[in-house]
Amino acid sequence: MSRRFTETITCPKCNNTQGFDVWYSLNADIDPDAKEQLLNGTLFGYRCEKCGYESNVDYGMLYHDMTNMAMVYYVHESEIEETKKGFIDTNDMMGIEMPEYKKRIVTNRNALREKAVIFDNGLDDRPIEIIKLLYDVKAMQDNPDAKISAVYFIVKDGEYVLEFLGDTPMVATIPSGLYERIANDYAERIELFSKNECVIDRAWARKVIRKSKSE
Repeated sequence: MSRRFTETITCPKCNNTQGFDVWYSLNADIDPDAKEQLLNGTLFGYRCEKCGYESNVDYGMLYHDMTNMAMVYYVHESEIEETKKGFIDTNDMMGIEMPEYKKRIVTNRNALREKAVIFDNGLDDRPIEIIKLLYDVKAMQDNPDAKISAVYFIVKDGEYVLEFLGDTPMVATIPSGLYERIANDYAERIELFSKNECVIDRAWARKVIRKSKSE
């Protein structure tokens, strides 16, 4: 189920107050409109009804995609270990592990959106994190002054695309077949480093690649 509450927001520009929907949990199958807002990046968007001021309202939440068997928690970094324990405790209470379910923890709303996009397209986020790291390293070598702050995966017009955020925003289209090749080439190491791991990010991808280089 989804849990949504209306909070009162005060505009920092004109002090107007208005309601704003906060999703403590969002079930993609039950609330498809809200899911689409997450996928297109507008779920956290706020616009003052009086003066038109726009910003994002940041808050943690649980995203649940039953169709693609994925749960993504957006939490503060200080809550990662507690959230991991919550996943384990839930398995213990249910008496089943549901290994086919993808359980992830992220610490910013862009990463939440990215995971939602990946799973909505029936993809595995683990090969994608490896691809992101490989492209990021190459981009920093080719553009040392770009000061890349983050890399995110999106699907645009049926193509897999990486968006590089930083002083000089860039985009790169992932060649057809690369996703499948990375998934196949790193299959054993992906499984090795995925056991009981909910945080699948750049640091995780770095461990997988380092393992491959040491073999």
